[in-house]
Amino acid sequence: MAAGHDLYAINEILIPARGQVLVETGLAIGLPQGTYARLAPRSGLASKNGIDIGGGVIDADYTGEVRVIMINHSGRDCQIHTGDRIAQMIVEKIHTKDAILVNDLATTIRGNKGFGSTDLTPKRTIQTQETRTQISFLQARHEENTFLDSTDLACHLSKQEDRLMMTRAVITKVDMRKYNADFIEKVQEASVDDQDWQERKKEIERLKEAQLPTATHWQEIEGLLYYKNRLLIPNHEPLRRQLRMDVMTRY
Repeated sequence: MAAGHDLYAINEILIPARGQVLVETGLAIGLPQGTYARLAPRSGLASKNGIDIGGGVIDADYTGEVRVIMINHSGRDCQIHTGDRIAQMIVEKIHTKDAILVNDLATTIRGNKGFGSTDLTPKRTIQTQETRTQISFLQARHEENTFLDSTDLACHLSKQEDRLMMTRAVITKVDMRKYNADFIEKVQEASVDDQDWQERKKEIERLKEAQLPTATHWQEIEGLLYYKNRLLIPNHEPLRRQLRMDVMTRY
């Protein structure tokens, strides 16, 4: 729903470049008590023709014809035709209580600082945090691999135990048809030095021993961790290097 009511010209009007014209609308209005009408420019005329609206306050007790001061800020004349929408009228609520004289005003941070003073205050900045891949789960088809970050982890074990464990492993996409015994052994050896990997394993084992439900899709099988049947790779640079080499040789 539009905020303003359109006002239309009832005559042909030429607004000269850098000039202004008082345009008749043939319209008179009655406003509710405690409101006034504000005349505002139309975005189309403002952006395309540099047309602004001046003197745009209509009091509730004014019952004469609404006339619009159209100001041309551009360097070319602007032709207004009969029936053109020339401005919009917005009815707004106001406080009409009488002003009173006081000796002092309430203290504010800005005080008597005038024009441009707010530009000197420190700007509020938006802080962003770059998230990188924290965990990689390898699938038989590399396009189906899963890469989680620390935000994703909050949806797993932390939901049940209010604890967050993660690994810093960052593994490139790998196409592995099957896990051979040599690779499994290397994963087991690498996991010993990954503290986060070990903490996650211990947490799953603790939940199983206490007969508590483990996080959805997580499994510990023969000392290895799986998520949705995908092997969790520890944070171990030599192992990552081997996996990258495997990608290069396959492609």
